[in-house]
Amino acid sequence: MTTDDLTRLLTLDDAWKAEVRAQWLRLLDLAVWGDLKGTNLGAVSRVRKRVLEVGEKWRSVFNRRDWIPQPREQIKSALASVASLRDSLLLLERASKEIEVGGSDFAEFERLLIALHQAVTGPLRTRENDWANAMDRVNQEQLQDDGPNN
Repeated sequence: MTTDDLTRLLTLDDAWKAEVRAQWLRLLDLAVWGDLKGTNLGAVSRVRKRVLEVGEKWRSVFNRRDWIPQPREQIKSALASVASLRDSLLLLERASKEIEVGGSDFAEFERLLIALHQAVTGPLRTRENDWANAMDRVNQEQLQDDGPNN
């Protein structure tokens, strides 16, 4: 795999990145300033913390990895960042179950949460599969380069 191939493989679309970022910023705004009501004490605070964490994980997904010297490690880093994002998003979804429908911003909050979930299960899932296939190819190349005696 050439350096250019690897860069193309790991680079995500800037327009999609801007869309995800805008959705997350709006979700963060609603979590901090919106009219959300929790069923339990501290529920909204937990949601705020989880929203911030999801943003950090998205940032990790979109980070460049060309500073990592080995192609295999670059791909592993990309795959790990997606797994971490998926875990954080799941924790946010669980925490948001403690938010009541009664707040006037709940519907918009829920819509944005669903949109971010769909981004992970749609376009990002496709890229993740591409990365996993590339990892298999890199591993096969490594095995061939090492030869049968190693």
